[in-house]
Amino acid sequence: MSILFQFDVRAVALFVALTFFVQATAIGAQAFLIRELRQYRGVEAALLANLCVAAGLMLRLFGDRLPEFLSVLLSNLLLVAGPGLFYIALSQFTGLPSNKLLVIGILTVGLAIMAYFTYEEVNIARRAIAFSLGSLAMVCLLIYQLWRIQKTALRFSANLMLVSFLVQAIFLILRTLNVIRNPPQDAFSLTPALSATYLLSFAISFFWTTGFVLMVSHRLRNDLLEIATIDVLTHVPNRRATQVFLEKEISRAQRQNGEFSLLLIDIDDFKQVNDRWGHAIGDDVLAKTASLFQAMIRKQDLVGRWGGEEFLVIVPGPCDAEALAERIRSEIAAAEYSDGSNGSFHITVSIGIACASETSLRDEILKQADDALYSAKRTKNAIQMAKEG
Repeated sequence: MSILFQFDVRAVALFVALTFFVQATAIGAQAFLIRELRQYRGVEAALLANLCVAAGLMLRLFGDRLPEFLSVLLSNLLLVAGPGLFYIALSQFTGLPSNKLLVIGILTVGLAIMAYFTYEEVNIARRAIAFSLGSLAMVCLLIYQLWRIQKTALRFSANLMLVSFLVQAIFLILRTLNVIRNPPQDAFSLTPALSATYLLSFAISFFWTTGFVLMVSHRLRNDLLEIATIDVLTHVPNRRATQVFLEKEISRAQRQNGEFSLLLIDIDDFKQVNDRWGHAIGDDVLAKTASLFQAMIRKQDLVGRWGGEEFLVIVPGPCDAEALAERIRSEIAAAEYSDGSNGSFHITVSIGIACASETSLRDEILKQADDALYSAKRTKNAIQMAKEG
């Protein structure tokens, strides 16, 4: 016994339209959650893109009850505008330049051609060709923009959307050729090509929305990770992240019977900087000093803000960090800091150096560096090696 499932083009269009509405809701919820984060530009445009396609499909549902301006012109305009808006959304989110005038031009030319073949010279086939070519132009813009995304964190999401839009571009080309060979007589008759168009739209909408949501999620995750590990003022790892790196170095030294050095650095008389020039200048001093530290260390080293005006530098490898410590001390002493009123001043730092081996414990090595720093602070603008044992 066989069961025959019958459906018409309106049922398919309704299903796809509801899919776009649901996915628009998902993007809308994401937009609401991050509404105060200005760096997440493009989410609203992605929401509008889904709504445009959904509204365009809904207008198609009532094609026999609505005037042609709504069921044909506005419907097709919205369906072509959807990918165009998504192109703008993607550009805004990734920071890549976009050509909004080109999007407007495609929509304008497409609308003019479809209006001509709707009112002046009624020709459903040519109208369908204009719609397909307009959609293809928008999809090509999307493919080009996705191809340009080089950020590693966004590459997977971009590839997910890129493949889906390549498939859509190929389908639109084939659909155009099919319309040329077999001109349709009724815009709402159920043909294999029209059914395939709606079903492909459903699949594309899934990859389109999923890819964009993944992009936003990737950036949100990275931003949250940065908030948790990076000091906001100095833009170097905070104490928590520095401790994690220190623990990894201790583990590495234990596994490989290796060594590494710790440089505990304190800005001398930093309180006087705040008292004399204010806390804003004090913050500038911390930020500039951290930047100078970063410029002097190797890629495998780490400098982190340990607390207040103290910084901890972790130097993997043999315990020969005295030269680095002396360079840091001398370059900081020579650096000029602005006092905010066309004047400048100098600061100095004191540095305690400790060497860690495969037998060193975290608290032990930190105490050695702290004791060495305490000795250096007696004279200031000095470096001091920790005592062995």
